[in-house]
Amino acid sequence: MTTVDKPIERRTVLKGFLIGGPILAIGARLGLDGSPSDSAGAAIPASPELSENQDLTDFLVLSGQPFYYDLRVDIKPDNRVYFEVPRMDVGTGCMTAVTMLMADNLDVPMENFDVALSKAEPRRASGQLTGGSHAVRSLWDPVRVIAAQIKAHLKSAASDHWGISPGALRTENGHVVAPDGRKLSYGELTAAAAKITVPKEPPRIKAAEEYKLIGQPRSRMNALDIATGKALYAMDLPVPGALPTVLAMSATAGAAVVSVDDSEARKIPGVIAITRIPGMPEMFIPGGVAVTAETFGIARKAKNALKVQWSAGPMDSLSDPQIDDLLRSIQDKTVAPDSDEGTIDATFRWPYVNHAPMETNTAVGHVTADKAEIWSGLQIPNTAVRNIAQVLGMKEEQVVIHILPRGGAFGRYLFHDAALQVAQISQRVGKPIKLMWLREEDIKHGRNRPASVHHVKATIRDGQVATFEHRQACPEMDVRHGLGDAVSHQAVTHNNDGTDQYIFHATSSGHMPYDVGWKSITLQQHLLAVPSGAWRVVYSGQVCSINEIIIDELARLLHKDEYEFRRDLLKTDKHRAVLDKVAHEGQWGRKLPDGVAQGIGFHEEYKSIVAYLMEVDVRGREPRLRRCTIAVDVGHCVNPKGTAAGLMSAAHDGFGVVFRAALHVDNGAIRETNWHTYRWTRIYDSAPEMSVHILPATNVEPGGIGELGVPAATAAAANAWARATGKKPRNFPINEYGA
Repeated sequence: MTTVDKPIERRTVLKGFLIGGPILAIGARLGLDGSPSDSAGAAIPASPELSENQDLTDFLVLSGQPFYYDLRVDIKPDNRVYFEVPRMDVGTGCMTAVTMLMADNLDVPMENFDVALSKAEPRRASGQLTGGSHAVRSLWDPVRVIAAQIKAHLKSAASDHWGISPGALRTENGHVVAPDGRKLSYGELTAAAAKITVPKEPPRIKAAEEYKLIGQPRSRMNALDIATGKALYAMDLPVPGALPTVLAMSATAGAAVVSVDDSEARKIPGVIAITRIPGMPEMFIPGGVAVTAETFGIARKAKNALKVQWSAGPMDSLSDPQIDDLLRSIQDKTVAPDSDEGTIDATFRWPYVNHAPMETNTAVGHVTADKAEIWSGLQIPNTAVRNIAQVLGMKEEQVVIHILPRGGAFGRYLFHDAALQVAQISQRVGKPIKLMWLREEDIKHGRNRPASVHHVKATIRDGQVATFEHRQACPEMDVRHGLGDAVSHQAVTHNNDGTDQYIFHATSSGHMPYDVGWKSITLQQHLLAVPSGAWRVVYSGQVCSINEIIIDELARLLHKDEYEFRRDLLKTDKHRAVLDKVAHEGQWGRKLPDGVAQGIGFHEEYKSIVAYLMEVDVRGREPRLRRCTIAVDVGHCVNPKGTAAGLMSAAHDGFGVVFRAALHVDNGAIRETNWHTYRWTRIYDSAPEMSVHILPATNVEPGGIGELGVPAATAAAANAWARATGKKPRNFPINEYGA
């Protein structure tokens, strides 16, 4: 990265970021003192891991670097700054955090900014991807560099105006200030600054001690608009003539329309059009029958009046038991022999899980003979441009996608189902269309986190963990949304198993922060027609949560305290600092009533480290979360308030997948239809006491935070339940299976 104590030269920056490429380096890890750790009583060092040297966020940052400097920053004559963020904000607050970076480094108050999300720009390639918790980290250097360059030009313009050396000038609150106190606003200098080719003095990036906004808690920029209903989502857009539309899709995955009897539906007043669309089956984007009407209520009524005959789907003979048997048949086998000193041999199962954002899948589209214009919230918009152009028979430059904020995503909008469908409907109807998936379609046709089965085996030797094996089997994760494009050109070169295997091992799915001796964590997948996708931490949400459950059980097998056991096994002082903080603030070991217990979960990913300490009460009809304490090392925290919000939301996600959430497959169809059957975390489940403790900066740049907390939160909830009940969690959700 660019250092803060040297001036930057534009030529150097461009050369470094346009030509530099990713380097894969794998090194063997020895003992903590640099020598093999064989001494009696010491933790046995773990096997070396890919993610310790280059994780997925490293790869995403490197693959998109040439395009991150393509940012739009316009300083207006009235001294307001128009800034486009090339990401999608789905409630994570990245728009606020990135604007804080620009405002602080540009020395302009946040209140002077008008911020928008960039429309899809295929020239940016993978530089416009929102995912992998790398939005702020990937823009950390580009925003600071561009702000420094802008200020250098403005100071040169002021220098020319006053005849004062630019080195004697300073910038503050959107003004260039002379030594005698005279001021010129950026808006007054913009025209002159734009004519300067090379500033008189090279740009200089701010040092950390100069930050005024970065590191200070800040509410999300659009929080008030969301709370007061002023925020515009896709269905709120005043696109002239856009007609409400809903879509009938098959009950079973992969089925197609055979015939449609729409005679009763067409009799309903207000129905405008009934249209069959093919979707894009090769991308698992379903087709169906679209009903366009004067209102969504009329459209829904007409949809329910349709009589649609569907073909058989490729999953029609499969239900949960058959899927589980299939996965077990492809699962790798453990190889370490049992140990007389102690062996844990356990199997686990996670069900399919839906993203279930509050805003269902929506898009607005208007397709004419020579242009397709789409409004939607998409995490990888440039893949959508390519696919929409293909299905419409257009050139990519004829497809324009405007990116909007989303009411939640969690990985769901890496795919662009509704955007492609609305384009097909509008092209056939010949009018602008507002497409909204009903909640039933959103749950039945989501891009679900795949079900998975796990076999974990750990053994003890000389009082230490000697081997740790984890074998996951699951339906294949679909990465054709564009994330696969970002890594496949490099990943397949380094990993013959393909992109999915690279993602598994480059995330923390193949990683443990503990010294647990010989370690082997593997993934086997089988292609099934149930659409799948990344669900907030991809594979780590299942694998790393289970690893933490086993760590707890190993501690109890060795008659050790779960916190102290983790502390002894952790690899670095940075890890121990986070664990110590959560144990101290959460009062680990405090006396609690019978039926209430504490549980710890620990996780490292995205260059950040987090620990959760939860207190779970199992005395009622269903477990309740009473208290939640979180400690995190996020490197250099940009917005503590946003960081805390993200980690608190992860606590609710973790609690939900442990105790409540599950999809079931019955003969190729998802059984759940709405919130009454797909049970998620409610206000009732939220802890009355929640606190987040952010450690002082341990790095010069930020780590990722958006997905970080889920594995640790999941494990903390499961471990607390296990300690409160004396049972071992194996099948989730616990409220359904009991253990």
